[in-house]
Amino acid sequence: MNIISVGVNHKTAPIEIRERIALSEVQNKEFVTDLVSSGLASEAMVVSTCNRTELYVVPGMPEVNCDYLKDYIISYKDARNAVRPEHFFNRFYCGTARHLFEVSSAIDSLVLGEGQILGQVKDAYRIAAEVGTAGILLTRLCHTAFSVAKKVKTRTKLMEGAVSVSYAAVELAQKIFSNLSMKKVLLIGAGETGELAAKHMFAKNARNIVITNRTQSKAEALAEELGTNRVLPYESYKEHLHEFDIIITAVSTKEYILNAAEMQQSMAKRRLKPVIILDLGLPRNVDPEVGSLQNMFLKDIDALKHIIDKNLERRRAELPKVKDIIDEELVGFGQWINTLKVRPTIVDLQSKFIEIKEKELERYRHKVSEEELKRMEHLTDRILKKILHHPIKMLKAPVDTADNIPSKVNLVRNIFDLEEPNQSLQ
Repeated sequence: MNIISVGVNHKTAPIEIRERIALSEVQNKEFVTDLVSSGLASEAMVVSTCNRTELYVVPGMPEVNCDYLKDYIISYKDARNAVRPEHFFNRFYCGTARHLFEVSSAIDSLVLGEGQILGQVKDAYRIAAEVGTAGILLTRLCHTAFSVAKKVKTRTKLMEGAVSVSYAAVELAQKIFSNLSMKKVLLIGAGETGELAAKHMFAKNARNIVITNRTQSKAEALAEELGTNRVLPYESYKEHLHEFDIIITAVSTKEYILNAAEMQQSMAKRRLKPVIILDLGLPRNVDPEVGSLQNMFLKDIDALKHIIDKNLERRRAELPKVKDIIDEELVGFGQWINTLKVRPTIVDLQSKFIEIKEKELERYRHKVSEEELKRMEHLTDRILKKILHHPIKMLKAPVDTADNIPSKVNLVRNIFDLEEPNQSLQ
């Protein structure tokens, strides 16, 4: 009863290797189905994202070990010329469980505490469950991992604070203005950075978002996606600067697109009502002199990175709490595994004593009244319960290592002369 894991991730392999091993959802279903239907695994699941492809497998044959699984997926992806075994990590038994708990709680992520990974692990479990390759062990493992992630989110601050430039910009705007739903936002630039910033703004309840971009169709597409349908022609957006409380710039340019003179005119029209300018451009889009104007709050990428660094520092400070939660859940999972290992012996022990009881009672079935027989049954049941209490308690008791379980099982089976158990859960 062992769960093993092998895989590549951002710690073990560069992106070109991770790309070669990655599985689409269709490939994921095919891969785990083949593993189980061939008898190589009794259970199988694959977590495949841009940063990791990890196999979680309950072997179905003795020869199925970590090296076997590495070779299996390399062959499946026809990547033998590019991918080598040293690109993979190995995990066994409790190490596998710990690793999945760390992945699900986002402390193994490229960006510490990033929130997407839990959904990706849930997708992996959903795929395995749909094709029938997630049995009792992987189901319990995954649900425990989900429990770990939930406790980490509610008991720690690991996922608090922005750790991307676009999100840090929005978080800063919210700190200054509190209620973004009442503010008018201008996004200058609808590229990847601008799009992320707009979506983060929308997620923070900013609904009055106006977009301008050199390519009008790109601005219109983003506006439609956000549901705002508000676009300004790039040639004329400067005529409307005074209308906005928050201005986000994210364009590729070698020259400043906003200068101090322009913004001073805008502030005069606003009667010095505060404005936040979030310059996400590299090189910078806004003349630094703008930041010296009254009630004009200018933050560029360097200022936002300072916020990100502080947030990452706070997240790292939460790691001991996260690891305590993982350790706590790991103990519970290990005890559950151990209970599975001793369950056949407990069932056999109970069955043997019930059989002895039934045979002895049968001898008196026609010698005593029905009422007396019921009293005898009740009495013998109580005696059996007391006799079996200690050996069952001993079997279920925690052990120092999994290696001690067979010795306990063998001791009980020898003392009570029990036949060899079914090996499926051993």
